[in-house]
Amino acid sequence: MPAPSRAGYRRHGSHRHLIRSPFGGRAVHYWRNLGPGLVTGASDNDPSGIGTYSIAGASTGYRLLWMAPFTLPLLVAVQSMAARIGAYKEEGLGQVIEERFGRKVLVGSVAVLLFVNIVTIAADLGGVAAGLHLLVPVPVGVVIPVIGAGLLAVEIFWSYRRFASVVKWLTLVLFLYIISGFVAGPDWGQVLRDTFLPHVTMSRDFLSSAVAVLGTTISPYMFFWICSQEVEEEEEEGPDPEDDPRSASLAERRRRTDVVTGMAYANLVFYFIILSSAATLGAHGIKVQTAEQAARALGPVVGRFDTVLFAVGMVGAGLIAIPVLAGAVAFPLAELFNWREGLNKSLRSAPGFYSALSAAVVMGVALNFFGVNPFKALLYAAVLQGLLAPVLLVLLTLVASDRTVMGSHRNGWFDTTFGFLAAGVMAAAAVALIVVTFVG
Repeated sequence: MPAPSRAGYRRHGSHRHLIRSPFGGRAVHYWRNLGPGLVTGASDNDPSGIGTYSIAGASTGYRLLWMAPFTLPLLVAVQSMAARIGAYKEEGLGQVIEERFGRKVLVGSVAVLLFVNIVTIAADLGGVAAGLHLLVPVPVGVVIPVIGAGLLAVEIFWSYRRFASVVKWLTLVLFLYIISGFVAGPDWGQVLRDTFLPHVTMSRDFLSSAVAVLGTTISPYMFFWICSQEVEEEEEEGPDPEDDPRSASLAERRRRTDVVTGMAYANLVFYFIILSSAATLGAHGIKVQTAEQAARALGPVVGRFDTVLFAVGMVGAGLIAIPVLAGAVAFPLAELFNWREGLNKSLRSAPGFYSALSAAVVMGVALNFFGVNPFKALLYAAVLQGLLAPVLLVLLTLVASDRTVMGSHRNGWFDTTFGFLAAGVMAAAAVALIVVTFVG
């Protein structure tokens, strides 16, 4: 039988706060109950993701806006399952996968995840440096190692609670992209049509953009990160003095609200990045290949203000995503080698975990200086990620639906249905990406 869950009330200081509705309760209580779901959603809009959405808007106009509402239920189901597994099992996703499906499955998953995450860290470090350079003329070669070292120091030496709180507040910077969408002055009639009437063409530009958006939106590292963060949240709170089913029910409501908020925020931001790029770059026939090029191109089209919004958002997005990506390397590696793990542990008590964390960032920095083009490497990383994602989604859904693993906390119909649907959609996207990339 699975061990009883001790997930219950969320505590702040010496007080316990029940979750309150974002519509009927006080805003402060709603904000306090947001955590791993919000941060995971915000990290999904990293600089490499921003580049993907900008390219999509510039090359296809508004025609991919429908993907935001389409992917939202998929994201909610997937992230809810990963969060619930972490909170109930109090184990990282890697450990759960190994226990349920064997070590070979975990080794294969971790190998692909490491490559994808390190390449993405490299691209995101380059994106942060490029964003800063657009705001202040500082040498990119100096900024990249400084940013890498600074983020590592924060993640290693700050307390988990302080780190989580700062990253949570930092997510608000992504509102700049929503503002940017309104500043761009889009054709709102066309925006509404393309949002609610899916448009699909078989052109190379459209298919490659659609598959890239899908792969960027549903990323495997998010599953590992949110699961591990729920474990850390449970460890931070300590055991509940009583095993109250009402407490577990309230905790599940809190997790669900956190995940729905985070995923809705993530999709709203990617929606407005595509919208603003379509209204500006796409309307003027300007093609871009990176987020930096998109930011630079905005100046002559709509003025310096929009360039500043875009650049500040890119810097903030990178500062959120890089620690998450590094953590999503360290957690599964620690589970693979049975190291002590957790951002709430000291460097001395979890040396293997923090060594993996540091190595991921150091390799990401190095890729920017040794002739490897991170943005070209992202293409191959996207192919591998496209192959890994549907497999992980099936495993995740099977675990979360298994009564012998999850007991009464197993999936309901929504998570199971949309979990398998997400796996099917990602499998189809992987085939399309391979065809578009290697066949043409």
